Amino acid sequence: MASLLPDPLQLWRDALTRLEGEVNAAATGTLQSQDVLRALHQYSTVSLGMQQLFEKALDSYLRRANLPSRKEVLELAESLRRIEDKLDSLVPKESASALPRPARTRRPPDATGAAAARPAAEPQPPSAAPPARKAPTRKPSPVPRRTRPKR
Repeated sequence: MASLLPDPLQLWRDALTRLEGEVNAAATGTLQSQDVLRALHQYSTVSLGMQQLFEKALDSYLRRANLPSRKEVLELAESLRRIEDKLDSLVPKESASALPRPARTRRPPDATGAAAARPAAEPQPPSAAPPARKAPTRKPSPVPRRTRPKR
């Protein structure tokens, strides 16, 4: 059973195909004219000249403002990448994981490393203990305190 309504997508495809054919025919006919080709050549020449003029003006502005241009930033990034690659080649990859890590204690390590080997329960000698601090005393205020009246 055939549908009474036409397929909207097929209508769209047909219209698009006809439009493409007409645009291609017009462009082919237009590009065969010497006047159009001459105008396109002049347009591309002027466009290229304007682009070069803009780049020169922007470079001079960046130089006066003491800012790097995009080209200079890219060159610097490439140099930095080469330096990082050279540094990576100097460091052996397996030695980074083989380095011993310091013990994770609350005490800082001694110069000889004895603090890491000493058990935590060992008492410190009395000479090394810091002197006890006295609690600060408050001086009485010369102004008497106000008291609330009793109800």
